[in-house]
Amino acid sequence: MDKQKLLEVMRDIQAKYGEGTIYVLGSKKERMNIPRWDTGLIDLNEIIGGGMPEGRILELYGTEGSGKTTLAHHLTAQCEKAVNIPIEGTFSSERARIFGNKPKQLIVRRAEFGEEVMESTIDFARAGVPLIVIDSVPAMLTRKELEEDNVEKEAQRGRIAALLTRTLPKLVHICESTGTSVIFINQLRDEMGGMLFGPKTHTPGGRALKHYCSLRIQVARRSWITIPNYGNGASTAKDEKVGLIIKVKIEKSKVCNPLGECELPCFFDRGFVKHEDIKQIRLELMKDRRGK
Repeated sequence: MDKQKLLEVMRDIQAKYGEGTIYVLGSKKERMNIPRWDTGLIDLNEIIGGGMPEGRILELYGTEGSGKTTLAHHLTAQCEKAVNIPIEGTFSSERARIFGNKPKQLIVRRAEFGEEVMESTIDFARAGVPLIVIDSVPAMLTRKELEEDNVEKEAQRGRIAALLTRTLPKLVHICESTGTSVIFINQLRDEMGGMLFGPKTHTPGGRALKHYCSLRIQVARRSWITIPNYGNGASTAKDEKVGLIIKVKIEKSKVCNPLGECELPCFFDRGFVKHEDIKQIRLELMKDRRGK
């Protein structure tokens, strides 16, 4: 190996592409730490390496009712400015406020087409918004799908995947330079017609999203938090569901050790709490219900 020629190549790359585009491990130009922001949840911070990574693409996925949107509401509240793109049309301002989101702090962008979603995401990322949440991937229908005359015609498979394949490389580059974190909320679906020993579930959006994600976080409902039903409403159930325990698992990670798990307690009327506070909050809720 010609060391002199190697040094010349490295100098040429730096001169052509800029300071910090090439370095040796251990040099002053090395990026030792990944910038992160606090999730406000100690256990979640711990399993993702100390906080959400800045400038990265992330995926939050699970079955229906597992707490995906709930956790996303909490995360947007941790940022000075955040954008929520609720394509499903189910965004609730009241729910967002419960988890700490404030007027003028949270921007809501209603988008109709998948192309709109990605164009706006790129624009917001260029502006350096700390966090963008897209809710959700399966709802990112393309303009062509929504404008087709024959509503009974089966949608062409792969359109969302093709859209993400085209736009994610550009988004990744922009986010890295501005420090914007983008969370795609996705659904866990049963694999229809799969092989006997193959995967039993899948997430929509194709392989590009999985590839470009620095973190893929699976959420599931571990259990309900309940109190006795004192008959104040129309429900005749024995217990009243007042919250849930969300199980979080890191399925893929480029920023921390994978497969870490934690459980996050959440009350519907006040958001996420510590495990040691569950008992006291349940007692408060029972006292309130008995007094009505």
